[in-house]
Amino acid sequence: MRRLVLPLFSLLGPALFGCGPQPEPSTGKAQSPPQTVTCPEGQVFQGGTCVAQSGPTLPACPEGQERVGNACAPKPAACPPGTHAGAAPGVCEPDQPAPTASTSSPAADPPKSACPAGMALVKGGSYKMGYLKTDQTVGDLCFDITEATAKEYENCVGAKKCNVNLVNGCPETSTYKIAGREDHPMVCIDFTQATDYCSAQGKRLPTEAEWEWAARGGDKANQYSWGNDTPGELACWSGVTPRTGTCPVNAHPKTATPQGLIGMSGNVFEWATRALDAKVKERVGRGGSWRDGLANVLRVDRPGSFEITYRCGFLGVRCVSAPGAAVTPIPASK
Repeated sequence: MRRLVLPLFSLLGPALFGCGPQPEPSTGKAQSPPQTVTCPEGQVFQGGTCVAQSGPTLPACPEGQERVGNACAPKPAACPPGTHAGAAPGVCEPDQPAPTASTSSPAADPPKSACPAGMALVKGGSYKMGYLKTDQTVGDLCFDITEATAKEYENCVGAKKCNVNLVNGCPETSTYKIAGREDHPMVCIDFTQATDYCSAQGKRLPTEAEWEWAARGGDKANQYSWGNDTPGELACWSGVTPRTGTCPVNAHPKTATPQGLIGMSGNVFEWATRALDAKVKERVGRGGSWRDGLANVLRVDRPGSFEITYRCGFLGVRCVSAPGAAVTPIPASK
């Protein structure tokens, strides 16, 4: 009879030898090593997939600061409108204005004046002229800002466009080539000499209607070139202090009209023309003079009458031209 022998493990069971997992029976084939998984930067392979890598928890920043990277920094200042946070903490700096067309584009050329240098534009209009209140209409005109000076007339003589006939024939009041009177009005010239002086430059004498319109300030209708106040110390006249001769043409700037014409009331009368000139021997002079002591003589609506050949120390010339007309300045004489 054959005896059955059982292994000790079978009899005692796993209680004696432990109950851990038992290795799987070999199949006789070599097993492959586990595959390596590469996760994107900042992730790790966990539980069969890539998950974000968790770092250490950073402490909270103090009040008034915020985290910038791994550090705490002051919060930007709360700046008012028109400013922004500067480089220094807590400092606000003004915003730079955005460039505009005027700063980024080349400046436009100023509008070209309709009048040559030394002249001012007087816009035309309609009005009632003089004591008789006759209806007049005048166009735009360029007026010499001052009366012609003795030096300017000397230049015209030097250019052989003016003559010196009797220009020093007014005792004590002549200004031609008189030392110290170069900037005084040219006086002691008759109507023809005044006309020639203007023509030499491509200009002409004003009509009395044009002259009065400019002297009164156009629509302002002033009694005097500066306004309606009596002359006082404003003008070159003898109403306050008796005078013995002319004043420099720019000596009384407060006599200027609204357009900037100086000395149209006082200093010297100024030759002008009128429609009756072809029928009479007299010519018109306007504006009053240095020798007058009554204020009404300086009023712009008061005419004076002089013969064509008359010359004196209180009668001069101021020229006009059409806006845009070709004007030839007279070069200075040597």
